[in-house]
Amino acid sequence: MQDQRCTKYTDCASCDFYQKQIFKYRQYPKGMSIPQERVLQNTMYFLLKGEVRVNSEEHPDTFFREGQFIMQPIGSRVEFHILEPVEAILYLFERPQNICNDRHNKGMSMASGGHIGSVVMDLCAPMHTFLSGMRAYLDSDLRCSVFLQSKQTELLFLLNCYYPIKDLAAFYSTIYRYNKSFQYFILQNYQQVKDVEAFAQLGGYSISTFRRMFKETFGEPAYQWMLKRKCQDIQTDLLTTELSVSDICYKHGFESLSNFSHFCRANFGQSPRAIRAERENV
Repeated sequence: MQDQRCTKYTDCASCDFYQKQIFKYRQYPKGMSIPQERVLQNTMYFLLKGEVRVNSEEHPDTFFREGQFIMQPIGSRVEFHILEPVEAILYLFERPQNICNDRHNKGMSMASGGHIGSVVMDLCAPMHTFLSGMRAYLDSDLRCSVFLQSKQTELLFLLNCYYPIKDLAAFYSTIYRYNKSFQYFILQNYQQVKDVEAFAQLGGYSISTFRRMFKETFGEPAYQWMLKRKCQDIQTDLLTTELSVSDICYKHGFESLSNFSHFCRANFGQSPRAIRAERENV
């Protein structure tokens, strides 16, 4: 009888839940240089094979080898020089998630008061197992957002359970330094404001300064970025949560269900209830 255990029957790429921006698998040949570029999301780089020389403010002229991982915070600039052929998995995220109040609070306290220097972490055995599985899933293009979010939680538990809090505090310290930065101000508050003018006022910026800084940081106009995020958040809530349509409507700042329905039809071509119904038909 033919062994069917590794046959994948689901085409995730055609699904509304398809997600490219949580985990990525990358290969680079020896001698390749990746020029300095701005990091648009907090990123952990897990090196499965090879050797890399990293150059950034957080990791100045640092050698990064197989079985190790590093962090680059949002807004930082980094360049890579591939010294030996590389296979790597990248994990991209907007903010550290709190999965344990006690360790989270202790870590934040330690990180905010500690010296920020280059931190290169070693993979423990459970992390090796996790990353081996992630590579297989990414190779199979298994990118369901619900599945990848569960793997994200698994990764965070592995970090939390198998690494000393002192090491984790140092590892995350670069992110805590950015907590008061413009990037984090945007990511932490974009759901709380209705328009660009209110956003600028919330941060104490003039409209022109806010627009300029936003375009320089995120590479597109503030209004366009905010609209995309609002659409993504609404679609996620409709497709992946148990919130009622009314709750989603008011959560995202709409004054009435009719306004919310008009927004969904204009941006998705469907009413919110029709989008919700898609989940029931999957």
